[in-house]
Amino acid sequence: MPIVLAALLAVLPLAAVAQASTDRIPDAPGAPSGVSAVAGAPARAAPTLSELVTAAWALSGLDATARARAAELDARGVALRSPFAGTPSVGLDVRRDLPRAVALPGTDVSLERGRNEIEPGISVPLWLPGQRAAQGEALERERMQRAAALRLARLGLAGEVREAVWALSAAAVERRVQQAREASAVLLEADVVRRVAAGDLAPVDGLAARTERLAALGALRDAEARERDAAVRLRMLTGRDDAGEIGESPADAASPDAHPMLAAARDAVHAARARLDAARATRRDAPTLSASARFERDAYGGDYRNSVRVGIAVPLDTEARNAPRLAAAGVELAEAELALQRAQREQGTQLERARIALDASRASVALDTERAAAARAARLALERAFRAGERALPDVLRARQSALDAELATALAQVREGLAIARLNQALGVEP
Repeated sequence: MPIVLAALLAVLPLAAVAQASTDRIPDAPGAPSGVSAVAGAPARAAPTLSELVTAAWALSGLDATARARAAELDARGVALRSPFAGTPSVGLDVRRDLPRAVALPGTDVSLERGRNEIEPGISVPLWLPGQRAAQGEALERERMQRAAALRLARLGLAGEVREAVWALSAAAVERRVQQAREASAVLLEADVVRRVAAGDLAPVDGLAARTERLAALGALRDAEARERDAAVRLRMLTGRDDAGEIGESPADAASPDAHPMLAAARDAVHAARARLDAARATRRDAPTLSASARFERDAYGGDYRNSVRVGIAVPLDTEARNAPRLAAAGVELAEAELALQRAQREQGTQLERARIALDASRASVALDTERAAAARAARLALERAFRAGERALPDVLRARQSALDAELATALAQVREGLAIARLNQALGVEP
């Protein structure tokens, strides 16, 4: 009995340390401590989730690409404002006599009659009726499509940042719990070794305490590695490896049509339909208006005869030309409409799954909190039994480990609830 009582006195301070450590785990996930807390880096103002998304957007380079594409569309708009459907061309024809040999007595002289003809000209392609308006509508629809695609790309990047910061938050929570476990195990081993040396505990208890301390240290090293890995992922996205307040509230249910994915799919349909209309309005190549002047004479010394010619060439509307173009535009429209239907189903599925996951995570928080309370009560009961000499040290160690696991599960469940809220907002198309 004295040995058992001595061991109990050694364990009780440790239980207080473990309880104090686990009580410091936040009730709701907030800012992950990040690698800087582990490595001892100087503290700096932690960015918010919105600032991290903005930083990730700047690093992605998508904004610069969007500006380049907008410049391309602007250039096409300039071309549509031109009075001509294409590039005008100028030409110059010159016709002269070739030298010819005339046999004279005792000579061989090359003579020319002096015939000369010069014909400068210009030709310009003309817009077909309704062609410029149809192409202008197609251009505007494409501009809207690209703007919607840009918003969708930013939302997708926001989803990656959300996943990264919550992964870092989960890793930080696990690391803090494992730190508490390792500190508790160090105290336990020190007390047990001292009492083994005093003969109050059996040597096997010292080995058990050492095993617990090494296991706790290994778990802490693994948790630190996972936290560093999560920080690297966040830094790759945003240039930062820490975050401030990342908790979100569930957004109000917006109209499903407002989701950027559906907006981008709808704009793709409108753009494809506008391109089909433009193909129908351009059933022949551009007519060409030409004008030229001719200046000619028959021989040296003769008068020039001047004339002007004006002509127009209208290409024919043929099935060989139009059928492939109309068929390709029709296929593009059909594919865009199918993509819109898929996007509608996918968005609805994502939203339903996000709501199911949030409900499940909230239920998990409640269950894990109840489990943690039961594990703490069981630990206290075993400690009382140990004090009365009815339980051995390994039973207390198992109870402490079970309580620690329950505390960790509760903290991670809270993190999963925050992530589920973030995923619900992502499914609703709401940026941080």
